[in-house]
Amino acid sequence: MRLVTWNCCRGPYLKKASFLDALAPDIAVIQECARPTCETGQCLWFGHNPRQGIAVFAKEPYRIRALPRVPGVPRYAIPVEIAGPTNFLLIAVWSKGGQSSPYVEGVVRAVKLYRKLFARYPTVLAGDLNSNAIWDSNHSTGLSHSALVKMLSELGLVSSYHFFHREAHGEEKQPTYYFQWKEQRPFHIDYCFIPQTWAPNVKRVDVGSYADWKSHSDHRPLLVEIADDANSGTVTPRVELPRDPLPPRAAPADNWPAQQLSLKRSAPRRKSRGPAD
Repeated sequence: MRLVTWNCCRGPYLKKASFLDALAPDIAVIQECARPTCETGQCLWFGHNPRQGIAVFAKEPYRIRALPRVPGVPRYAIPVEIAGPTNFLLIAVWSKGGQSSPYVEGVVRAVKLYRKLFARYPTVLAGDLNSNAIWDSNHSTGLSHSALVKMLSELGLVSSYHFFHREAHGEEKQPTYYFQWKEQRPFHIDYCFIPQTWAPNVKRVDVGSYADWKSHSDHRPLLVEIADDANSGTVTPRVELPRDPLPPRAAPADNWPAQQLSLKRSAPRRKSRGPAD
């Protein structure tokens, strides 16, 4: 199974998504993409602005289903059921400012609100977190990047990149983001946290190079490949939401569209942004 997360830096979804074809993801999370136009059962898109949202798509034989969100969860931390050879809960993330719990603080709040699901199902949290341990001092105690990593560890999750490359948070050698598109301003702010029980089966964790992706985005895709026998001998149930905290089959709390949409192709668009965007 291949998991990919990539902030495509805006632009039409189909063109941007096509750049991931060479990575052959089974499940992909794409931040900042425009809303696609055609419906399919293997792509979900969420957002207020049709030009900029977050998409999750799957390839055969996987299927995905948007799950109800808890009221008060900051944008964007989207729970999605993944059904296929491996069943799991995905929390697709694009952390943003301009809200009461901005950036990593919003991710911490989302994990707290969804922790019952984390404890009950194999969970992957993937996306643009806009955070790193180097900025811990910018956040209150318990709301920093290191606090998030600790919380996820207690829930049985580990960063696939840091586990595979044996690097500490804040000491990453491979950046996932280049501030204002500049090679001299690298940061690592995109992550894929996976169940610790999957970690020994991780075969590959790659970050796209500056040169290969410099015309497509200021971010680089993060690819995680997990051996097909990661859950060998284990039957993972489909995600069934508990009545507390999530009401069964409820509509999204903030009425964001959870449209099932397909891949189409259009041209990319560039922008400049800082590590906190």
